[in-house]
Amino acid sequence: MPNILVVIDPDESEHSALNRIKEIPPAADVNYTVVLYLSPAPVMAKKASASVISTRKEAKAAWLHDLVAPLLAVGYRINVEVVAFIRLYEEIIKSAEKIAADVIFKPLRQHSALKRVFYTSTDWNLIRLCPTPLLLVSDQRRIHGKPIVAAIDISDRDEAHRQLNADVMAQAQMLARILESQIHLVYAFRPAVVTTVAADPLAYQITRDHYDNEHNLLVALAEEHGIGLDNVSMREGAADEVLARGAKALQAGVIVLGTVARSGASGLFVGNTAEAVLEMTETDVLVVKGAGFQTPV
Repeated sequence: MPNILVVIDPDESEHSALNRIKEIPPAADVNYTVVLYLSPAPVMAKKASASVISTRKEAKAAWLHDLVAPLLAVGYRINVEVVAFIRLYEEIIKSAEKIAADVIFKPLRQHSALKRVFYTSTDWNLIRLCPTPLLLVSDQRRIHGKPIVAAIDISDRDEAHRQLNADVMAQAQMLARILESQIHLVYAFRPAVVTTVAADPLAYQITRDHYDNEHNLLVALAEEHGIGLDNVSMREGAADEVLARGAKALQAGVIVLGTVARSGASGLFVGNTAEAVLEMTETDVLVVKGAGFQTPV
């Protein structure tokens, strides 16, 4: 029974993350926790008393109950909560751990290029630090029944990458089940580096053998998970570009991809595949960490 944490952005009029619930049938075996995160009033950020915060939380809780009432009326299992925060991404991570969430639905805010270079944000911090699978919800209207793109990386065959592929597939299968969708495997192929002249028959054979080997691995992975060859795509190019083009061609509802955490300057310069894909697609993106990831939060 999946547990889904739904993040409410009070400044968003459409409540896109909450609307994703409506695309999952009420009879689906899913529990939802809908949380509104309450920031201290700007003038009292450091001085807000417990009673003032409590009063504000009660008022917001009443508003939140009204917001989910139509969903409760048709059979969705929803708990609501209002949580005060100082650093939003930290409280979201803690909420997910508290309820043992299987996935977080979080509305995605677009960022200007200037802000992306010079400032951190909740979205970027969650991508880097959140151990729970994170669905960043775009403003597309519907995803129910649309293809789910599972981004697979078979170029590295160590245990960590094998496990990450397995985690990506598990999350894609969970979404496919509750959204009544089909999974499409997409792999960005990187040709073998050959030091001889490109026209050399040996160079061609090395490149061809490399392609055939990786294609066979991809087909084997698809067969392992019961995915037909018509739903398998292997294209040469950078992973972010291949995924964005593939999702657009399929009119996909979700891209599921694995990522690893980074540290140091990466807090300022965001550039891994997950973040690059977000900049290139209007599709929802589900970011999955490897099983061994431990958050510093």
